[in-house]
Amino acid sequence: MPDLDGLTARERQVLLLLGDGLSNGPLARRLGIAEGTVKAHAAYVIGKLGLRIRLEAVVIAVIHHDVLCPAGAR
Repeated sequence: MPDLDGLTARERQVLLLLGDGLSNGPLARRLGIAEGTVKAHAAYVIGKLGLRIRLEAVVIAVIHHDVLCPAGAR
C-alpha cells in the first residue's frame, strides 16, 4: 500500500477528485484554485507516492477511497 499518510489534506482532496475522473479544469473549479495549482498538486501526489503517471494515481484513489475519504463523507 502506498504511504497515503505522507499526503497533505489538499493533496488527498486532489487525489480523491482525480479518482472521480475530473480533469484539471473542473478539479480547479471544484476546489476554487488555479489550474496550474492543480497540476502542481497532482505532480506532488504522483511523486510522493512513487508513481509514474496520473492514471496510477487514479487507480490508487479508487482502491483506497475509504482510507482517503474523511469519516462521514460520501
